[in-house]
Amino acid sequence: MLGLSALVGSIALADSVNPSTVVPALYLSRRPDAGSALARFIAGVFLVYLAGGLVLVLGPGPALIGTLRHVGALFAHAAEAAGGIALLAVAAVAWRSRGGADAGRSPGPRAALLTGAAISAVELPTAFMYFGAVSAVLGVHVAIPARVGLMVVYNLIFAAPLLIILVVRLRARDTGWGELGRVGDGLIRAAPFATAAVAAAAGAALLGVGLAGLISRLA
Repeated sequence: MLGLSALVGSIALADSVNPSTVVPALYLSRRPDAGSALARFIAGVFLVYLAGGLVLVLGPGPALIGTLRHVGALFAHAAEAAGGIALLAVAAVAWRSRGGADAGRSPGPRAALLTGAAISAVELPTAFMYFGAVSAVLGVHVAIPARVGLMVVYNLIFAAPLLIILVVRLRARDTGWGELGRVGDGLIRAAPFATAAVAAAAGAALLGVGLAGLISRLA
């Protein structure tokens, strides 16, 4: 059990370095209501990711993984195509938001929560590190409470960078982040452009590879 916990924790630590969650958290940290906005955002990320993991380890996880292995290359190409479409959608959203960052305007009461939940929902189908951790948990005969605990630990570690941003922001004065804040502002201003470019290129490539594979398999 100790070895399994260490494995799950190490995967979660690597997975936590995630620009798609860290960059939005940095953006929210600049708002006047940073504390509540960040807390809602983290809750959205954490709850959806945790729910996905619990469904797999408590429900159809073994059957689903076995089915995916049986389907093999056909499913892999379909997943590539779907991932490419999702990345192109992310690129479109990022491009439309490139001029819309306004640190002085607060989001609606549910906006940050829904944003965090949406990011996790979009990432779940291609969360290969997470699936690796789930497979490790399913590969060892442990009780259901232990499975639940491992998924909670994974997601707490995954959310750790976001929690650190929240704690640092709450401890900062009203003037904000100082030099770190200025660097963060520059990264945030550049983030929509960089995200749109990278997501568009990766999405187009992934969609092309997936469609080519599907056509060759179905031909």
